[in-house]
Amino acid sequence: MRVVIVGNGVAGVTAARAIREGCPEAEIEIYTAEDWHYYPRPQLIELLAGRIGPEQAFLYDERWYRERGIKVHLASPVEELDPKRGELRLRGGKRVSYDRLLLATGARAALPAVPGITQEGVFTLRTLADALRLRERARAAKRMVVLGGGFLGLEAASALAASTGVRPLVLERQSWPLSRQLDRQGGELLMRLLREKGVEVVTEARSAAILEGARGVELADGRLIAGDFVLVAAGIEPECSLARAAGLAVNKGIIVDERLQTSVPGIYAAGDAAEFEGKVYGIIPAALEQAKVAALNIVGQEASYRGTVPSNTLKVSGLDLFSAQDGGYKELRLVDEAHGTYKKLVFKEGRLVGAILLGTRENAAQLARLIASGQDLSGYEEALLADEFDLKGL
Repeated sequence: MRVVIVGNGVAGVTAARAIREGCPEAEIEIYTAEDWHYYPRPQLIELLAGRIGPEQAFLYDERWYRERGIKVHLASPVEELDPKRGELRLRGGKRVSYDRLLLATGARAALPAVPGITQEGVFTLRTLADALRLRERARAAKRMVVLGGGFLGLEAASALAASTGVRPLVLERQSWPLSRQLDRQGGELLMRLLREKGVEVVTEARSAAILEGARGVELADGRLIAGDFVLVAAGIEPECSLARAAGLAVNKGIIVDERLQTSVPGIYAAGDAAEFEGKVYGIIPAALEQAKVAALNIVGQEASYRGTVPSNTLKVSGLDLFSAQDGGYKELRLVDEAHGTYKKLVFKEGRLVGAILLGTRENAAQLARLIASGQDLSGYEEALLADEFDLKGL
């Protein structure tokens, strides 16, 4: 069986490894537009922070792929998919056939409709090449403006502030950063802690235009935020152009069923490009789970994907944040401003459905498992906030 994977991100490489484990005789090939082998995307932040060099970003070396019989074609973008013939066409015209196909095409950086956003001096952060260019620009700058107060914007701003001395000003449209993960109390504490580390967050900041030469941003209320360059961190957009042009069902992402199969039998999708039950997760845990389920089905072992509990971990200059959410009603909080920590747990009918840990990640893994398990925790709610409580025992 010949299995072809488009994309060598976390979903593509995880699936390739799982396919090899499940089907030793399969022929596995990966095609990617990138010039480099797979690197975990969080490594880009480590690179910006100066904690690693480019050569340390990669998870596996050439030997790892060779020993597993996984052939990776770098700098080989796929330009056309022909499901009827079971073929891909690469740039340059070469055609590649497949028996099973996995689309792990990932996502691209979203660019808001802001005048001036495509000019030189405006950066995004999605690839290793992006990180190298961004770091070089920051080294020669004094101030940078970041559009977007989400995880990526805050992590990149903090990393560059620590490694280059540049002063970041982060523009956040809402009243506090990470408004989808944090409530107001947690968000305001986060802003205070970030300010202490050299990252200033400007709230309720709606961008009207990027100034000529990317020398700052004009806000909708007339304020001018000056800088030497601009980083756009406004989320991602699933990369679905290949699937859409081939006639596969596409909404926000490539629509898949519980087997991670697309609307065309024999073609699967996983990771940031996949949409399951109306949701594109855009997080590493979902990409890992989807890749493994897709791989099992590709090799003929029945497996079902049930969704992923949204969770994220963030480290900003030593500041820890864990957030996992799935909706809920009863909320419990514990605040220690002196130590810069904040805990919030959300319960629904005795079951933990959301958690925020700011300034600490103690018990984060256990809380995530409790959310996923749906275990009845009635009678334990208050105790769960205590550091000394034995979560593992539950």
